[in-house]
Amino acid sequence: MKKFLVACITIILVISMVGCSKDANGKNKDGKDVITVWTYPHYKENPDVGQKSYEEHLQELIADVEKENPDIKVEYEILSWEEGAKKFDVALNAGNPPDIFFSVMEPKYIKTGLAVPLDEYFDSDDLADLEPFAKENFTIDGKLWAISQWISVHTWGGNKKMLEEVGADVAKIQKDGWTWQEFYDISEKISKLENNGKKVYGFVTQGKDEETFTHLMRNNGVLKTVTEEGEFQWNGDKTIETLNFMKKMMDNGVMPKETAGIDAQKANDMFNAGETGIFGRTGPYQVRFNENRNKEIDAGKTKGEKIDFVLLPFPHNEGEQEVATGGGGGMWLFKQKNYKGDEHTENAAKVLNYLTGTKSSVTAATLFIPPARKSGQDMFADLLQLNTDNGQFIKRTLGYVQPGSKLDPDLAQKSQQVLNEGIRPKFQGFLAGELTPEETVKEWTSVADSVLK
Repeated sequence: MKKFLVACITIILVISMVGCSKDANGKNKDGKDVITVWTYPHYKENPDVGQKSYEEHLQELIADVEKENPDIKVEYEILSWEEGAKKFDVALNAGNPPDIFFSVMEPKYIKTGLAVPLDEYFDSDDLADLEPFAKENFTIDGKLWAISQWISVHTWGGNKKMLEEVGADVAKIQKDGWTWQEFYDISEKISKLENNGKKVYGFVTQGKDEETFTHLMRNNGVLKTVTEEGEFQWNGDKTIETLNFMKKMMDNGVMPKETAGIDAQKANDMFNAGETGIFGRTGPYQVRFNENRNKEIDAGKTKGEKIDFVLLPFPHNEGEQEVATGGGGGMWLFKQKNYKGDEHTENAAKVLNYLTGTKSSVTAATLFIPPARKSGQDMFADLLQLNTDNGQFIKRTLGYVQPGSKLDPDLAQKSQQVLNEGIRPKFQGFLAGELTPEETVKEWTSVADSVLK
């Protein structure tokens, strides 16, 4: 009994100490305004190339903001990718989210009333420094809800030697794009090649989900699967046309007939093994991965042939506009149910500004992804190789990258149900040859009509 009482007293003291560490306005015992930041471990330290960890870069940014604002103390937590989103949802639903949180666009956060729009906390120069997509991606109802740190552009990738062997003008493709027919003609020629006696495919992609089909649909004039108004758009002639395009490639040996069983890693492995001339999706990060692989081959650490890697745009159907697909996480600002006051929110916004400012572009540059800030692209242009052909292609895509739908929570849930119960299983059936394009679209439409009604 005595031990039990001691334990209870200890717990009470600990709770009391924690409760007193910050007052109701978020200030600690030293009178500093404590700003909490939750984010993720975007990359690890790599001593071989002198690369710091994301946490080290974050600490440097925090040191800067605390030095310039001695009345502010920043406390951060690096969440796990597996449990971080759940932990945040629990905190948000309890009315006590961190002041700053890294996330992709989530309209459900706005619905809580705790997310704080950022427009009034960033001046016109700051906003002008952001790529248009970075602002558009996080804007709803004319308000900016987060500041992007990078733009994750989706692309395809190619083996330049193979492409040029069949007469492709790689520089022109990167500069001007290509149509479905131009892409098909080049891929078909590549599929006639052999590598050490093995069949070479013109194009290889993963078939575990509908991502590649989505990219082709967007380049056939259908930008969204489900619109913000709840309209299902994969139900018409363009959908059948796009499925027929993929079917033609599989039927003619341009793509593997076994695409349904290929995952992203397998597609990447086939490209590295010289079993395909074009693969996807990939992105700017693949430039660095390929460079490192070539160095490892030179050093005898990896077996295989070196590849002159080129980034390639998604082809577009004749008469349609070329569309790049992208995304990107950013820093959100939140208030708590027990509001800590305007001064606290303003201080949190100051911290957010530092964590997404020009110097923070080191995160994007380390990941070899274009920073959302134009000034960050300039600062890290050499590291990002923006003056190379691949780099110039990346900059071109930033001008026409399109965000996805921004669905309210209820519609987002229904859209996910359509995806899980209709699109993905039936798309697998299509890839396996069990469903025709017409049958696939009919099945999709039936599920969508029942769910979205």
